Amino acid sequence: MAQLESLANELLLDLFEFFTTAHLLQAFVGLNSRFNELLYHHIRTHPLDLRSLSKQNFDIISKQYLPLTIGHITSFCVSSDESPGLSELLLSRGFTLDRFICLQSLSLHSIDDVGTLNKIIYQCRHLPYLTHLNIIKSTDRERRINSLVDFLNNIWSLSALTHCNLSGLYADEALLLTISIVSPRIKCLSIQNIPCTLNCLSHLLKFTPRLQQLCTTIYSYLVNDHLECVVPLLQSIKIVFGGTLNSLNNLLQYMPNISRLTITTVQVYFDGKTWEQLISDYLPQLTVFQLKMEVEFREVNITLEDIIDRLLASFQTPFWLKERQWYVRCHWNPSDPYKWATLYTLPYCFDGFDCSNKSCTKSTCPGEGNYWSCDCVKSFGHGTVENTLLDNFSLLRARFRNICHLQVNIPFDDRFWSRFLSLNYLTSLHVSIYKHSGYDQLQTVFDQAPCLYSLKLQSCVGPISKLFQLTSKSIRRIDLIEALLNQSVHFNEDDCFILISSTLGN
Repeated sequence: MAQLESLANELLLDLFEFFTTAHLLQAFVGLNSRFNELLYHHIRTHPLDLRSLSKQNFDIISKQYLPLTIGHITSFCVSSDESPGLSELLLSRGFTLDRFICLQSLSLHSIDDVGTLNKIIYQCRHLPYLTHLNIIKSTDRERRINSLVDFLNNIWSLSALTHCNLSGLYADEALLLTISIVSPRIKCLSIQNIPCTLNCLSHLLKFTPRLQQLCTTIYSYLVNDHLECVVPLLQSIKIVFGGTLNSLNNLLQYMPNISRLTITTVQVYFDGKTWEQLISDYLPQLTVFQLKMEVEFREVNITLEDIIDRLLASFQTPFWLKERQWYVRCHWNPSDPYKWATLYTLPYCFDGFDCSNKSCTKSTCPGEGNYWSCDCVKSFGHGTVENTLLDNFSLLRARFRNICHLQVNIPFDDRFWSRFLSLNYLTSLHVSIYKHSGYDQLQTVFDQAPCLYSLKLQSCVGPISKLFQLTSKSIRRIDLIEALLNQSVHFNEDDCFILISSTLGN
């Protein structure tokens, strides 16, 4: 300890970067006044993250350390994911949110009880510096969320709030229609899991007049559904869109200052000429255009490849290739009887990538070997396809280096795994094993994924106990429910003992 204390404050703060705030509190708080001041300095710029925290460690932190630091915390993240009821326990011990007087950012993960969620939000009205609110991965569904009449009004009334991420809320647009308070400062808003119509969006914008960035889902198919006001401050919009061309026209014409448009379409087919017309007519300030379309072609007496060629030709006008230099790529499976294809702009900028069994590809870029790095992709899956088609993905040249969630059937050949340049960020793995050799390949994945936290076995060949012969230093959660149901088996006492005695289970 004497050697550690001999280090300069700057070096100690650099060392703190390698540990979570929770670990630092357990190690150094109360040691002496110097370390207390260094911890307070660290807490002002780093979050106190209680995700994946055991009940035992939470007891230690809440009883011994939190009372000493609560007035210095600027970023706080609480979750009931690993320890159900943790948020309720936090409140019951007197750590109400109004005591976090310096709090600037609050993240709430997996808070299942809507009453607790609303109580926490209500307490935030006393926080003068709270600018960022994130509600993520809430598992409670529409019925109970929609019953909270004042829930969004409590959020919209937060005086300093500028960034509001409500992607963890799943509800219908009736929740948005309850807003009756004008937010004085919200400029960035994400409500991607609360689908709304254009009429509902008009209501939302009326009470969020300073909005500059919006992420949402819009479905608009009715003739009398339309946006009613110009949104002059809006500069960036990310939407999932399902609706008519008239609805999209109406949406974009009231957003004249958009410089960035990211759009994923649902059951919508607009060719390159249509998109060119929309951009030219309504979006004079647009500099970034990111598009992803999942399209089902129902034309008969014409091959899917001929349809793709016609679609790509519409994106090869001077507007696309010379004026804007925006290129697109298309994936498809020539044997697909439903004629599905995926088209997206380059480079690929979406956080999810599902190659399914689409093994053919064409693009409009000058060289087919360009734009294969998919560094934005955090979640990868190949969908549910026949095992004989799985290796088709190896025909694609995509490269992934930042994958956090992977859903995969194994074994794949080495060409498939070469697409993943790094598994250093992988935290969640959903796997189906359809050959006995898959277990060896799964062990290889474990060895290359130092941060892998959660494993879900969806199906497997042979006894599940073979899984417990594998080893991992990082896995803390194993989900076997789906695999057991698929095999119509259950664990008896001996199976449970094998599990808890194994290296993986331990």
